[in-house]
Amino acid sequence: MNRFSVLNPSAHSSHYFDIFTLSPTDRHILANTFTPGDSDGGLRRPSRLRQTTYSSDFNVDYHSRNGSIAPSVPAIPDSFRGAPQDFKPGVKFYLAFSALAALSLVIALDGTSISVALPVIADELNGTALEAFWSGTAFLLSCTVFQPVYAAFSGIFGRKALTLSAVGVFLAGTVICAVSKDMMLMLVGRTVQGAGGSGIIALSNVLITDLVPLRHRGNWVGILGAVWALGSVSGPIVGGAFADPKLWRWIFWLNAPFIVVSFVMVFFFIRLRTPKSPLLQKLAQADWVGAVMFVASMVAILIPVSWGGVQYDWGSWRVTVPLGSGILGLVLTGWYECYIPAQPVLHFAVFANITANLAYFTTTLHGLILWTLLYYQPLYFEGVKGFSPILSGVALFPATFTVAPMAVVTGVAVSKMGKFRWAVWAGWGLTTLGMGFLCAIDSNTQLSQVVLTDLICGVGLGM
Repeated sequence: MNRFSVLNPSAHSSHYFDIFTLSPTDRHILANTFTPGDSDGGLRRPSRLRQTTYSSDFNVDYHSRNGSIAPSVPAIPDSFRGAPQDFKPGVKFYLAFSALAALSLVIALDGTSISVALPVIADELNGTALEAFWSGTAFLLSCTVFQPVYAAFSGIFGRKALTLSAVGVFLAGTVICAVSKDMMLMLVGRTVQGAGGSGIIALSNVLITDLVPLRHRGNWVGILGAVWALGSVSGPIVGGAFADPKLWRWIFWLNAPFIVVSFVMVFFFIRLRTPKSPLLQKLAQADWVGAVMFVASMVAILIPVSWGGVQYDWGSWRVTVPLGSGILGLVLTGWYECYIPAQPVLHFAVFANITANLAYFTTTLHGLILWTLLYYQPLYFEGVKGFSPILSGVALFPATFTVAPMAVVTGVAVSKMGKFRWAVWAGWGLTTLGMGFLCAIDSNTQLSQVVLTDLICGVGLGM
């Protein structure tokens, strides 16, 4: 994925890879930093960085007087020296970042607000419980499978163009959901929303990587994560407030103004140099086969996982056959991506580092825990405790409204201290403890005990 770095065109076939998680500024500084070696008086330059052809189209002028994000020539200018220490964002940068944050907020709100309103929506649209279940699952499914595709194609078609396209797709899906007359149209709208939301999620992180030096990135990623967490935890409250037969469509209509404003802000304030090659050449460069194989394989895996134990038994052929086909397809996709395309959707060099692999794994667990908590605990409060949709959202406050503050505090602390292990250990320790307590909750558990348990989970997930 070009999100992470610029690949030497010859590197893919020879398994010779660059540094992947560094912005152009960081790569430039590392390329001019001497490291211990066996020659040159005990010092040598890291040849991989120094010899890599720099071809990024997304350079940032950190020394612009007004802090704007501006295009630059392909070569790295001398003014990049020391840029991480001198990084001083201006008004245009803050406006551009605000647009990305607003989009993240809308995606998070949309993903969680529908959870407490699904019974009302299904009843109004004459849908079944299974169709109501898929209204939430369709969004998350499409939001998952398209993220790598957006990130990879953004290096060919341009970050800004792909971001605007994703926002447009998400807006189209929102309108479809708002005007739905039956559950089938609602499912289509939720799927389209997820396809657009996946691009917004992926490209927001890509743009932060492009625009902010590594030394300062923790602050901005922490803020973006906090905004996402705020939207995720506020969603059940918003959904509960509109969980009414006459009001539920406003769950979607309320997002429209934020989406339109964010589209305008992205268009005017994110100024990135778009690749100048002809459209047909860009289309030829894109790894369409790899993208289709990856999406189809992931869908074949995730759909039976959603079916298992709910619609069909885990041992049913309706679960095992597509699940096995999806796993086989994913293996074939991996082989294809390693050897065939010049610019693959999946760069397997990002899995070469054990620390990065552990980060991917724990991120998956984090999402699994958080979304499970947001979707299923309201059902406990409504079905077991007899709470209204709004009170169910309020009862989630101890878990939800601690995530965002802890994300900000942890991000700032990691940036200041330059160390992150303490946050990983403490966060997962508290999360494990809290989830263990949640396993002991039953119909007789006191509300105060549930609140304390959710508080522990919220602090841990935020860290």
